[in-house]
Amino acid sequence: MSRKTMVTGNPGLDRVIRGSNSVLFFGGAGSGKTTLLLTIASNICIDKNDPCLYISTEETLHYERVARSPQKFANVFFTEIYDFDELFDFIVFKLPILGFRRVFIDSINSLYRVIASEEESITRYGLLLGMLWKNTVDRGGFLFGSAQVRMGYEDEEYEVVASGMNILDYWFKTIIYLGWEDAKRMARIVKPVEYSDESYYFLISGEGIEWVHD
Repeated sequence: MSRKTMVTGNPGLDRVIRGSNSVLFFGGAGSGKTTLLLTIASNICIDKNDPCLYISTEETLHYERVARSPQKFANVFFTEIYDFDELFDFIVFKLPILGFRRVFIDSINSLYRVIASEEESITRYGLLLGMLWKNTVDRGGFLFGSAQVRMGYEDEEYEVVASGMNILDYWFKTIIYLGWEDAKRMARIVKPVEYSDESYYFLISGEGIEWVHD
């Protein structure tokens, strides 16, 4: 990804993402994860000789936004996977054959949450993420993902935690939290730590992400 590539449309956020090869967005339902992933896909998946793969592990709501501007996603292949074993087999065995170097997964931990209590679940999840890295980043590509969170009070403190974050943190160079601040949608950089005080505000419209000044 070149320094001139428009990624999200926000100069500050783009500066951080351009220096990364694996980016994770996490936040609650409706925080804008899918819309932001689709915005990035429409901006960087422009080479017909190097198409992108977009995997949804949730519902097909992303198709509604894609249908509004299908020309923006001409070089993006979409698929849905709703079972962890199926996702594991796809990533470990099929992805190396398909050859996609730029992969989007929305969300990357929703299926892991279902099997997290099972024996060897952490090992399998780590292997899945490792194979994702091997077949994208190691091949000169990029990995973009979103992650679901659990929210609630722990020891009288309100916490927002992505399931499996300790594993995700190992594989993702850049991590960005999507949430709300003073009733405004916000993207806050969590990692790299040198940018962790930076927050950017946005709206979601029929056209996608619209960045606003604080």
